[in-house]
Amino acid sequence: MGFEQLVEPVVGVGVSLLLGMFGVGEAVDACRKFRLRSRGRWIEAKVLGVREDDDGEGGARFYPIVSFTPPGGREVVAESPHYKTYPPGLGSFPDDKVDVLYDPLGPERIEVRGFRGDGAYKTAISALLLFGGVAFVLSQMVF
Repeated sequence: MGFEQLVEPVVGVGVSLLLGMFGVGEAVDACRKFRLRSRGRWIEAKVLGVREDDDGEGGARFYPIVSFTPPGGREVVAESPHYKTYPPGLGSFPDDKVDVLYDPLGPERIEVRGFRGDGAYKTAISALLLFGGVAFVLSQMVF
C-alpha cells in the first residue's frame, strides 16, 4: 500500500469532519433564527449601552446592550448577538429606545432592530452547502 493510498482517506475524512462540524453549527444557528422569528414578540427596550469588541484583525465590533420587561415577566438585560462594524451614531437610538425581537420562552434570546445579522435562509443555505461539501468529499473517496 502506497503513501498516497494511506494519506488520501485520512485527509478526506478530516476535511469531511471539519465541513460537517461547520455545517452542524450553521444548521443549529438557522434553527435558532427560524424559531425566534416564528414565535418571537416585538417589544420596546431601553438601550443601556454598546459593548465594543475587537474582531481580531484590528477592526471593531459594536454590540448593543438592552433592557426590557416582557408582559408578566421580570426585567431582562441582554446583549445583541449581532454587531455592526461602526459605532452607532447620534440618533441611532432615539430616546435610548430600540425595538427588540425576543423569544417568550427564553427572553434573553434577542435580535435588535438594525442588528439582525445574516438571515435564517442564508444560514440554512450555508449549512446545506457545507453538508453538500461533505457528501462530495466522501463520494470522491468511495467511488
